[in-house]
Amino acid sequence: MDEQQTPQTRRTDRREAARRNQQKRRTTHGLILGAMLLGVAVLLSAATLLHPNRSYSENENRMLAQSPTLSLDTLADGSFFTQAEDHFADQFAGRDFWMSANLARERFFGTKESGGVYLCRDNYLIQAPAAPNETALARNLEAIRDFAARHGALRVCMTTVPNAACILQDKLPTGAPVRDQRSDIAAVAEAVEGVQFVDLTDTLAAHADEYLYYRTDHHWTSLAACYAFDAMAPALGLTQTINDYAVYTVSTRFEGTLASKSGLHGARDTITVYIPQTDVEYNVTYRDAQTTVSSIYSRASLDTKDQYTVFFGGNHPRVDIHTTSESGRCLLLFKDSYANCFVQFLTPYYEKILLIDPRYYYESVENLIAQEGVTDVLFFYNIDTFQGDTALADVLESSS
Repeated sequence: MDEQQTPQTRRTDRREAARRNQQKRRTTHGLILGAMLLGVAVLLSAATLLHPNRSYSENENRMLAQSPTLSLDTLADGSFFTQAEDHFADQFAGRDFWMSANLARERFFGTKESGGVYLCRDNYLIQAPAAPNETALARNLEAIRDFAARHGALRVCMTTVPNAACILQDKLPTGAPVRDQRSDIAAVAEAVEGVQFVDLTDTLAAHADEYLYYRTDHHWTSLAACYAFDAMAPALGLTQTINDYAVYTVSTRFEGTLASKSGLHGARDTITVYIPQTDVEYNVTYRDAQTTVSSIYSRASLDTKDQYTVFFGGNHPRVDIHTTSESGRCLLLFKDSYANCFVQFLTPYYEKILLIDPRYYYESVENLIAQEGVTDVLFFYNIDTFQGDTALADVLESSS
């Protein structure tokens, strides 16, 4: 015999029915959302498979993985599946968009670093300086000391340029850990006996509110190099220097390597060149390509991703600059890429400038000094590169 439901029972039944309906709606919504996500994944996967492979990513500044080769060997050792995974990740449809979207999400939640690059104030990207390679550093310093001792008749100078993390500390995220490059540079200066060392830290720090470093690249600007030249001129024995330059803006759309490393593409940089107003003319010979041109500037580089290579078209084992100067001086310059935009200030003062990039140079330095009549030597690096360089000591020691 059915009992009559009480009001409390009816309310309980209604709440239970509502709960079941709500659960059904949630399940339905979940299924719909899952189906939509699956559909998007299928579409993106299909687009990835149908879209032609890209060989190079300009945003990331690197080569992309290509389709793997299927064979019994690659199946047996598992390399096919590893290569397939890399290929799918690199060629995934809309990869650049998804990477940018993910970085934007991370920044919204407070991320201040990406790919070893600090995301800084005023749209600056600043690379965190690396820890020194202590073994290589010790070898380089000893090799420089020995070189200076062997060549007491030459004027031997050196500088290690501080990076943006040292000079632009006010732009770094609060609490961002960075090496004390002031101390690193002071230690290098103390270690190179017999070499006239110029510490540029205070010179650049005095102009820290100016455009000394690119926002999207690890290099310094021509303005910074100009200040550096003025500070170094006395050590280089240049007593009457030119103060009149024609300054030209050659690009306002430069996006450098730090944008590629970090994945942040929200800023563009301006590149300027400084032409000393002088009657001294010059030509430039690239010994690796056996070509001679009339300028250190490579206009074609402005149409490439790395527009900083407007200076010399990038790095080369050896570059010779012959000028119409009658100074009787020949400068041998051991360098990294920071020196590339510094050389534009040197051309009026030397009959010859010989640029050596030790990473690619394998000939005898002693023979070069004797054959070319070298009178001056300059070691010119940024401090981060110098403390990790493994090539300079080999070049100097192989000629001792």
